[in-house]
Amino acid sequence: MDFFPDPPTPDPDDVDADEGYQPAWVGPPDDVLPGVVPVELLLARSETTVVLLSGVRAFPEGLAMTLSVRVRGRLGDLDLHTEVFDGPYRHGVGEEWQAGRLKWGFEFADGRRATSVDPPVGQGDDRPWTDREWRPDRPVLSGRGGGGSRRSTDRDYWLWPLPPAGRLRIVVQWPRQGIDATTHELDAQPLLDAAARARPVWEGPLGS
Repeated sequence: MDFFPDPPTPDPDDVDADEGYQPAWVGPPDDVLPGVVPVELLLARSETTVVLLSGVRAFPEGLAMTLSVRVRGRLGDLDLHTEVFDGPYRHGVGEEWQAGRLKWGFEFADGRRATSVDPPVGQGDDRPWTDREWRPDRPVLSGRGGGGSRRSTDRDYWLWPLPPAGRLRIVVQWPRQGIDATTHELDAQPLLDAAARARPVWEGPLGS
């Protein structure tokens, strides 16, 4: 005797319609081989802490990269996971923690900025997830996966969209670890050239 009903028959027009889809501003596409940019930057350093940027991968709509943090000496109550993987606003902490935490971001040649502590995109708005034509009205720097230990942490980030040609400023600040606002400048053109080299990993539509 069958207790559970048979599963519904899928509509062939709907099957896999949205499988694997994510908005371009959320993260790098899974089906594109990026152009690789030889960026190896020591963004900031204090007596106890270094912040590094490496592994830049350029896609048609944005840049993926790895932010690394290394610390030495007494840790005290420092929690690298909280510092690096927390979102823009952590619950249960006060203004002092927010002021002293790790912050970093980019400024495009046209003056637009994207930082790790910007408010979430599309908060309270259904369009980012239901409207494929919707795009944020500002650049987005979003944290993704990673990991590490108490003294060493790496996290991937996604910068959307590609910066325009010209100067690309990178700024990092971490008062709690003795790092004042520190700026580096890159020429965006090698990043744009690498994005032009990116190519799909599949040839033709599925089933062709």
